[in-house]
Amino acid sequence: MNTIEKINKDWDFVIGIEVHVQLETKSKMFSTCEYNYDQSPNTLTCPTSIGLPGALPSINQKAIDFAIKFGGAVNATVHSSFSFARKHYFYPDLPKGYQISQFDKPIVTGGIVPIWWDNKKYDIELTRAHLEEDAGKSTHNSSKNNSQVDFNRSGAPLIEIVTEPVLTHPIQAKIFIQRIKQIVNYIAISNAEMEQGKLRCDANISLKKKGIKKFGTKTEIKNINSFRNVQKAIESEIKRQHHLLEDGKEVVQASLTWNNEKNIAEIMRVKENADDYRYFPDPDLPPVIISESKIDSIIKDLPFLPFEFENRWIDEYDFKPDEAITLASTIHIASYFEKMIKYDVTPKNASKWITGELFRLFNEINIPFDEDRVLAKDLAKVISLSDSEQITTNSAKEILRKLFISDKSIDSIISDDNYLDNTDNTIIDIINKVLDQNPNEVDRFKNGEEKLLSYFMGKVMKESKGKISHKIIIQELNNKLRNS
Repeated sequence: MNTIEKINKDWDFVIGIEVHVQLETKSKMFSTCEYNYDQSPNTLTCPTSIGLPGALPSINQKAIDFAIKFGGAVNATVHSSFSFARKHYFYPDLPKGYQISQFDKPIVTGGIVPIWWDNKKYDIELTRAHLEEDAGKSTHNSSKNNSQVDFNRSGAPLIEIVTEPVLTHPIQAKIFIQRIKQIVNYIAISNAEMEQGKLRCDANISLKKKGIKKFGTKTEIKNINSFRNVQKAIESEIKRQHHLLEDGKEVVQASLTWNNEKNIAEIMRVKENADDYRYFPDPDLPPVIISESKIDSIIKDLPFLPFEFENRWIDEYDFKPDEAITLASTIHIASYFEKMIKYDVTPKNASKWITGELFRLFNEINIPFDEDRVLAKDLAKVISLSDSEQITTNSAKEILRKLFISDKSIDSIISDDNYLDNTDNTIIDIINKVLDQNPNEVDRFKNGEEKLLSYFMGKVMKESKGKISHKIIIQELNNKLRNS
């Protein structure tokens, strides 16, 4: 039992998550300025995004549409009327001295994000999801004792997703973040690549003794930038708080940062509340009103979602949660599986071949799943030939590999390499050849050494290059050996 599990025997962990997802719009949240990742520093700026005096914001309609899509995906309340506020704080990459965000009137409130953890389903309740602009990016060089600021990201559109304090374990928190990435990928509002800073999260953590209802003092870890670090950072803070509480000391409300080199969460500043930000309505942005019909039309066009696929496959196909989760991991894999079963492939068989042989081929060359690499109808045909024993399992795998690495059609692969050349005469010719080459073993078999059947099997399989099924070989060998 690791340290976290030992602590969890006597203490409850109370965890809340704030996820910042950068939206894939062509322009920034409050200007027409373009934003793309990995451009030369300070080349994607405008008067609004760097806060020049007199520059006025204008709202990005696409970002609003994307927030509505997210609200619909998590079955939240999407408000037809909402407003923007200024959140004040100083940092070098926030040139205005405030961030335009939402406070008391966000666009989305409530909602549920279903996750699976330890083969159990949990509905993670959301408090809200609101729109805001991103800050710039600061780079600190300790060896040169200086910092540099890139304002390219300043003003990029974000949706901030806030949970209720209902998560109870660091692993559960990591799974939740992965689910958020999956949802925004499915509904095509963000690629949410953490290494590009397009998905970042803050974690609020507190501890309380088992059986105690009152929450402990919470701390917040800011800007965690990988799934692995989400778990590690929360575990680090749980251990720190536990050590303080066991020594009879108090946990002080504070903001921390994750030090990836030291594998520890370090305190940046203490006591930070909403009051410290001096929120007030943005005077340059009037309240927004969206028609209910507009909201309904956006939500109506949402695709089938990962947890909807999982629920259906578990109920209808008797899949285990892990099987359903793997197939629903991306919309491309889920779509491929759905196509497969339309070609009369059993769901279990389709799942086995997709997550087994096909995944193996993609992993070998380390590229993401691409449904055009091997068409669903072609894989379905390979499986059908194998199931009907017109080809062996080994032949099926060979055909799949050739489909994967070449531009040849499945029919030409099967024809050129004689995979279906298993006529009775061909099989009998091969068996006759093997038996003629092994007369001593034939005599021993006829004198009672029936275990030699497997010896002949191996010889025939080698001679036929694995293209004849075991069932047919056994049948023909028995006919030949016992009737001659």
